Amino acid sequence: MKHAQSRTEVDEEMRAHGLKTEGLSKKYRNFQLSDISLEVPAGSILGLLGRNGAGKTTAIKLISGHTKKSGGKIWIAQKDMDKEPIAAREQIGLILDEPMFFETKSLWENGKAFGRFYSGFQEASFRNWLSVCKLNRSDWLGMLSKGDRMKFQFAFAVSHHPRVLLLDEPTGNLDPVFRKEFLNILQEVVEEEQIGVLFSSHLTSDLEQIADVVALLEQGELLYAESMEKLKSRYCLLKGDPQTGKKLKISAEPGIIGIQVSRVGFEAMADLENVSENLQNMMETIMQEEIDLSKWMYYMTKRARK
Repeated sequence: MKHAQSRTEVDEEMRAHGLKTEGLSKKYRNFQLSDISLEVPAGSILGLLGRNGAGKTTAIKLISGHTKKSGGKIWIAQKDMDKEPIAAREQIGLILDEPMFFETKSLWENGKAFGRFYSGFQEASFRNWLSVCKLNRSDWLGMLSKGDRMKFQFAFAVSHHPRVLLLDEPTGNLDPVFRKEFLNILQEVVEEEQIGVLFSSHLTSDLEQIADVVALLEQGELLYAESMEKLKSRYCLLKGDPQTGKKLKISAEPGIIGIQVSRVGFEAMADLENVSENLQNMMETIMQEEIDLSKWMYYMTKRARK
């Protein structure tokens, strides 16, 4: 006979799961987010990439419950967003680039007011995180810069100990020094609290530094979602002289995702899982380099737009 799970066992099971979506979609008059299926286990960071207007912010608002979805399913720490919306949303920490708090209240007053909606909110933790983020709790929210607003939202979010963090372009308005500090702090929080993080950004260098998994949106469609390790091993850059580049371009090899040829040379991105024998032979005399996220995103989205 199967024994009933203890509260501790249930809590451990919940903590083993972060965010999961299946077939998430949203229809607008001039835009549609289609069939977005993602999974962010506890203790990991998913970097969500995409050009402006690709659907990153829409996806985050759907997952957080700020926008009503047209279809699909969302689970937060195994809580079904449709069946347990309040319990699920309580497990979400959110950073959005739009007003969510009282502009004419102090940071401390805002924290106490909104902290009442989260059973895990702790004033001592909030006070500590404000200090870590170098914020004065007596300052009015409306007087803060965009960067300091992000810091405040982060301090509040981690103070109620969520299971999932949804971060929409959190580092875009930070100075370079604190941006690096923030990424280090985020990694520590993820490891210590075992939080699942969905991190949307156009700054590929940030995601390259911290993301375990990379997902790419283009025109509302999910083009790719795999581990950073798999991405780095699957794709590479090819470089060489212009004559070789012209031959490669004419051959129209399916393993070439994109190619640029100039008077001085060529650059191409290759998918090593789709290399033909002909391309394999050509690659023996072509310089190969590790791909970076910026180039990878450029070639992937350019191909999708054709």
